[in-house]
Amino acid sequence: MDKKLFDIPILLITFNKPEITCHVFEQIRKIKPSKLFLFSDAPATEDSHEAELVETCRYLLDDSQINWPCKVERWFPETKIGNAIGIPSAITWAFETCDKLIILEDDCLPHPTFFAFCKFMLDKYESNDRVMHISGTHRHEKSKINHADHFFSRVGNLCGWATWKRAWNKYDFWMELLPEMKSEKKIQKIFGDAEVAKYWHDRFDTVYEEKKKHTWEYQWQYTLFQNDGLAVVPNVNLVSNIGIDDNESEQLQNSYNFNETKAWKNLNTDATLSIDNAYEIHYAQRVFYKKKTFGARIVDKVRRILTAVFSLGASL
Repeated sequence: MDKKLFDIPILLITFNKPEITCHVFEQIRKIKPSKLFLFSDAPATEDSHEAELVETCRYLLDDSQINWPCKVERWFPETKIGNAIGIPSAITWAFETCDKLIILEDDCLPHPTFFAFCKFMLDKYESNDRVMHISGTHRHEKSKINHADHFFSRVGNLCGWATWKRAWNKYDFWMELLPEMKSEKKIQKIFGDAEVAKYWHDRFDTVYEEKKKHTWEYQWQYTLFQNDGLAVVPNVNLVSNIGIDDNESEQLQNSYNFNETKAWKNLNTDATLSIDNAYEIHYAQRVFYKKKTFGARIVDKVRRILTAVFSLGASL
């Protein structure tokens, strides 16, 4: 194998956003992976505009655009599958022929060092069953452990990530053991926080009760909780979400440094399999629930009182 080729397989998931797909694919081209999986779901049959966009994305991934030695496997369904089934099916499909995988969706723009980070961590923790996920996103850069180049979280962020076949084999799309998890208060014990547990229970319950699933992401996080899994987190943010609208982009950039990426440096540091509680608390407060200020709580209380008074008056 050419030593200049990147030897970890990459799965790129695209749909109908050719401009951002082009940006993400250009980052992949730079590192020249030796194996590339490409998944492009089909458009809705009644939407001709979407069909044109999907076709454009698929053209961007044509063999003519891959100018390095690379084994390419494509899965371009003829009828629409949808994200809930399509994305985990694409990951399972890729793992039929590999044991390690980097996964990028078309709106996840990686810093060039994202790939080196994933490769190093995939190799480093390959034999540690408790480590199940490698995140490219770091939401709170003030939180670091002893200046290490990585640490661990209970939550696996899916904006540019990597995992192993041995971990993905545990993926439970139907969340079959959720009732037992809730009765054992497993999530509350994991976080030591009833409010964070409620956040996850509410979302897991919604997915569990759906006859037709509309998501696949919560099932993966459920799988991490169910198996006491840990996610590796880089000490800098390595992936930017470029598929959100302008208002969301500004909010995320201000709140999470979500759009700013920095170079990851391999410091050859070891991290204990422990959790950075400062990072977890910040993540929970900014992502799982937003704690309101005292003033905001007063305003809410006054609003509820006034609503009750007016409702009472209308009924008299």
